[in-house]
Amino acid sequence: MAGAKVAGSFINAMIMTSVISAGNHALFAGTRLLYTLAVNGHAPSFFGNLNRNRVPWIAVLATSAISGICFGASFIGAGQLWSWLQNIVGVSNQLSWIAIGIASLRFRAGLKAQNKTHLLTFRNFTYPYGPWAVVLGCSFLVLVQGWSCFSPVFSGVDFVSYYIELPIMLLMFGVWKVVKRTRWVSAEEMDLETDVYLPEEGELDRDAAVGWKGKARATIRWIF
Repeated sequence: MAGAKVAGSFINAMIMTSVISAGNHALFAGTRLLYTLAVNGHAPSFFGNLNRNRVPWIAVLATSAISGICFGASFIGAGQLWSWLQNIVGVSNQLSWIAIGIASLRFRAGLKAQNKTHLLTFRNFTYPYGPWAVVLGCSFLVLVQGWSCFSPVFSGVDFVSYYIELPIMLLMFGVWKVVKRTRWVSAEEMDLETDVYLPEEGELDRDAAVGWKGKARATIRWIF
């Protein structure tokens, strides 16, 4: 409308850059998660195989293959399958953040129950309101983000795509508890000793806000 012929190409370049960035992040995060699951015995062990450069190549290929399948799905059924995948991924992200918020609350509860809060070197200034805001806010989003399937008329297909993951996650959680025979660990029983990182003497002071360089590092660390 402004008469700029390059505006469309500029917007396309921005979108493409964003897509590549998001795809790169998803490939890295998915590979790392699949590798970690394999190492911890929660996924087939071959996903934990490393090449000579210490890269979990099987996990990379598996994650990349899923990305290719999802991309191909955008051409199936006039994009209907792609819409399903988008809805499922959206719910997955919210459920992940709910789990992160609950884990944060449980972790701090364990520290408090075992009188180890003073050992926590770095503390998030939003606690406990931040984790609760995440849990409640994301729970609200999970429930309302499928509002479009109710208006103007109810769509059963869209309803399933928005909310099918909720019973699936509950089923997976229940099956894992039954098969692995795990139990809910109380705050007093949490293992807060294994793999605890103990900083070396002076390590925490190396970036102290001394001089303009130290203050700049502290400011950048606070922002990011």
